[in-house]
Amino acid sequence: MDCVIYVRWSSSEQLRGSSKERQLEDCRRYAASKGWNVVDELVDDGVSAFKGRHVAIGALGQFVEDVATGRHPDGIVLLVEKMDRLSRQEPDEVFAWLKQITKAGVVVATIDSDRTYRAGSFGMVEIIEIVVKAQLSYEESQKKADRLSAAWRTKRNRLANGERLVMTRRAPAWVTVEGAPPAFVLIADRAAIVRRVFEETVAGHGKHTIARRLNQEGVATFGRASGWHASYIQKILSSTTVLGEMQPGRKPRGSAREFEGDPIAGYYPAVVDADLHARAMRSMAGRSRQVAGRGRRLVNLLSGLAKCDECGERMTFRGKGEKVRADGERVNEDYLVCDSYQRGRGCGNGQHFNYPAWEAAILNAILTKAMGDEHFASRREVLAIEVEQAETVRRRDAAERKGATALSLYVETSRDEAKAEWSRLLAEKDECDAALVLLRKRITAARGAVTPAEHQRRIAGMFEQLADDDENTRFEARSRVMEAVHELTASMSFATGPARVQITTKAGLGIGIQHVGGRGPDAEFWYKFDKGFLD
Repeated sequence: MDCVIYVRWSSSEQLRGSSKERQLEDCRRYAASKGWNVVDELVDDGVSAFKGRHVAIGALGQFVEDVATGRHPDGIVLLVEKMDRLSRQEPDEVFAWLKQITKAGVVVATIDSDRTYRAGSFGMVEIIEIVVKAQLSYEESQKKADRLSAAWRTKRNRLANGERLVMTRRAPAWVTVEGAPPAFVLIADRAAIVRRVFEETVAGHGKHTIARRLNQEGVATFGRASGWHASYIQKILSSTTVLGEMQPGRKPRGSAREFEGDPIAGYYPAVVDADLHARAMRSMAGRSRQVAGRGRRLVNLLSGLAKCDECGERMTFRGKGEKVRADGERVNEDYLVCDSYQRGRGCGNGQHFNYPAWEAAILNAILTKAMGDEHFASRREVLAIEVEQAETVRRRDAAERKGATALSLYVETSRDEAKAEWSRLLAEKDECDAALVLLRKRITAARGAVTPAEHQRRIAGMFEQLADDDENTRFEARSRVMEAVHELTASMSFATGPARVQITTKAGLGIGIQHVGGRGPDAEFWYKFDKGFLD
């Protein structure tokens, strides 16, 4: 009779020496003693039978499918070392599966008990034997799973209590494990690449540009990939492991990873500081407001801010490009118009605001009056304080988040421990808030004020960069300006009769801009600046 040998082991068994070769040799010898013809040997390498995953997607699952489709019409022997190689699930599931497969013409044979199981041959003794063995195997697997879960919980609790240990050698691609006891160490050249990714993001470059630059320079990837991809750049930017955080979790077989508890700070060595990370996130958020653009121009710097004064809907950008008028003059006819008016939704504000002219007027007002020292100061002078500020913000936010959880637990259970934890976290949040007030004062002092003349020179330099011949210089300048405008502006409304824009900064400064004559690059504007005059 034809016979198929099936061997399976979990990864832990393989390490202990319960290997493929031993199971195969025992099964071959047993098949020969029975006179069976071995036609195939099926292997599930490092697969647990506790959840039945091997039956769903492993070699055993393929065998069952072959039987169901009639590949073995004359019957076949399925030979295993012992019953738990087939399944470690609960007894009722094991018995139901065994009845189903034998009914399809398979004879199941086990070496350890020298038994064969056929359709119609399940007497009381066989049933009891199968159920007892299945129950013992299931309980053994359940105990192993419980012990493993308890071990991981203990490690997570130790980390949460401030103890530094390596839970597993698994780490980000820029970190390795060295020494005894083991410790995480940054891989210097890879860490430099990660920092570069964040710095270039802050400078206004997108993930596709960063990946292209790395490939053009021949920078080696962190793995076996043939080159850098935008998706991996995005993965680096979106991972808090760069800050040294580790998010505990578990991944049930066949399911998505589930988070457990709060992230653990300082588990990995940080490769970027909190300030650089925060600035990169702001830069990405700023670009997401303005995705559409021609090449690297960042066409609409006012995207997300510009609203219609009449209906409150957004002002939409319409790109018409340059056109030559009858007199030979070249004019850029890009414009902003109320989205509601454009779509015929009932708004009466049909004013078309020439974009280049109004952008220049708005930037002139905001950059001259509202842009302060913080947008020009040397990063070296204030970096240490900004890093401390960013870390304090993160601690404050974490305390607020954990405090809300503790308060909910106290409301539900009335446990004194939850109340005490809520009080502690509330005090920690208040302490962080007080520290942030002092840090802001220190940053202001560290930056220092400049004379009006020096401020005007800095503004003029920025306008020169906005019109620079070099595409990269223009792009980076527009990126910085876009981020600054969005940081500074609370509201911006476009009105008609006459055409005008009303701006309120987050500091409460009112800016009024009105078109008084001319068009295109020759347009003239009237400005008014006042604290709260728009109110």
